[in-house]
Amino acid sequence: MTGDDRTPVLVGVAQATERDARSEPAPEPIAMLERVARDAGEDAGAGSHLLRSLDTIGIVNVLGWRAPNPAAFLAERMGAKPTRTILTGTGGESPLVLLAHAAAEIEAGRSRAALLAGCNTLRTALRARRAGRRLGWATGPESPPFALSGHKGGSSELENLYGLSSPPVVYPLFENALRARRGLSLEAHCRAMGRLMSRMSAVA
Repeated sequence: MTGDDRTPVLVGVAQATERDARSEPAPEPIAMLERVARDAGEDAGAGSHLLRSLDTIGIVNVLGWRAPNPAAFLAERMGAKPTRTILTGTGGESPLVLLAHAAAEIEAGRSRAALLAGCNTLRTALRARRAGRRLGWATGPESPPFALSGHKGGSSELENLYGLSSPPVVYPLFENALRARRGLSLEAHCRAMGRLMSRMSAVA
């Protein structure tokens, strides 16, 4: 690699899982993001020094958390002063869209060090809603981030009208449409999908 090579590389990664979301109080989104960010800094071997030198922080939209600019909020917690903060839209493709955007910015010379993060708090939010509790999660600064791929809902008004707003409800419709198009019985379709997914499971 030459001195002016701008090939994007991953220098640190981290992941945290809260398997018992029933604990009270459940971790707030900002605390979860800060935890994995600091762990990623340690994994990179540069710790807080790297985090403070970030010029870009991008966050995958966190369902159930109405923070205007979670990237700026995370920067405050870590003592970072990025020149750009990014928030993705809603959708399963959002993490890869964010990764591709950050890599392109580095390759173009517009960024030198970026942190990309996200967390899933949906189970905690849904449990609180069913119990009639307000979570009162901190939301941080109001400054607007750069909106990557827009901020639109994951489903249309028509889909919402019929309760088609979450993957466990929508994906079975896709499955049945695929099965009907191929002219398969339910049993034959299940066998075909099992053969397909078993190879993926073996790789995972």
